[in-house]
Amino acid sequence: MAFAGLLFPILGYFFIALWGLLGLLKVAVTILTHPFTALKKTTREIPPACLLDPALGSHEYVTANGLKFHCVCAGDTSKPLMLLLHGFPEFWFSWRHQLKAFSKDYHVVAVDMRGYGDSDKPDGVASYTLDKLGKDIADLIPALGYSACVLVGHDWGGAVAWRVADTNPELIDKLVIMNCPHLSIMGQELTNGWGQLLKSWYIFMFQVPWLPEFTIGLHDYRNFNAIFRGRKAGVKNRDQFPAEVVEAYKYSFSRPGGLTGPINYIRAIYKTRSFLFPRTRKTIDIPTLLLWVSSLSISVLVFVASSVEGPSVKTTMWRVTQRYPELVDRHIVLNCPHGRFEI
Repeated sequence: MAFAGLLFPILGYFFIALWGLLGLLKVAVTILTHPFTALKKTTREIPPACLLDPALGSHEYVTANGLKFHCVCAGDTSKPLMLLLHGFPEFWFSWRHQLKAFSKDYHVVAVDMRGYGDSDKPDGVASYTLDKLGKDIADLIPALGYSACVLVGHDWGGAVAWRVADTNPELIDKLVIMNCPHLSIMGQELTNGWGQLLKSWYIFMFQVPWLPEFTIGLHDYRNFNAIFRGRKAGVKNRDQFPAEVVEAYKYSFSRPGGLTGPINYIRAIYKTRSFLFPRTRKTIDIPTLLLWVSSLSISVLVFVASSVEGPSVKTTMWRVTQRYPELVDRHIVLNCPHGRFEI
């Protein structure tokens, strides 16, 4: 706790300053070595056709927690609700395959979370605290006409799903989390040593004002090519991400404010220290499926419905299985890169 209370903030400011200087240096070198292409921007006024595909569902706007949310809905409204929460850097389109696959049995809703896509983008880092993000979803479920749902969250959407499970468990029939540790465990790992702290370098880099947005936008948002088609990102089959799909992400994030809101999620969680001292229930009594992926495999872990004490997800699934003998099933799926659950 002493590390969390004293050394972590000091190290945090050091890393923020370090990444700020390195980022400025990288930007300067990039512009000097590629003066004609580095600052190039394409005006994207018309969405790619894949975003308008009627087979994915209908586009609707729902008001919740004082904001307007863009949702893509598929399946009969008489069926149970499955609500899909995307991660970073993603938006509703990341769930395009799930919208089709699960609409036979559920009313599936993929939402652009606050700050993303066509949903409202409130100003300021304080508008993106985990409490407010959780309240969005807690209000969105009844706004969609349901008393509870199957809640599915990936990455930062997983963090929000954990928060809803903590504050409003009555709204969740089943919980599915993809690649997101429970926040209490994330806090422990960040403050217990150097390993996870160094792996979470991006948290500090994104604290620098405007620089992350500017860097990601260089070369007409070429970073999205690397994220979705790059070998270093662990992508094994580039055919899963054709040019039109990558262009859909560039379209969404190149719009005014398209990057600032999403990056403010990370800025807010650092500024509020909510990952260090999260307010969480001792147990999660919701049937929970946890999917964890490495560059080589996905571990699928099904928790029993009763008394799962703060699901402990550290850096490898092996350590989780050691800590929780309650796991009732596990499968390994090979060759899935981190974060690419849309495959």
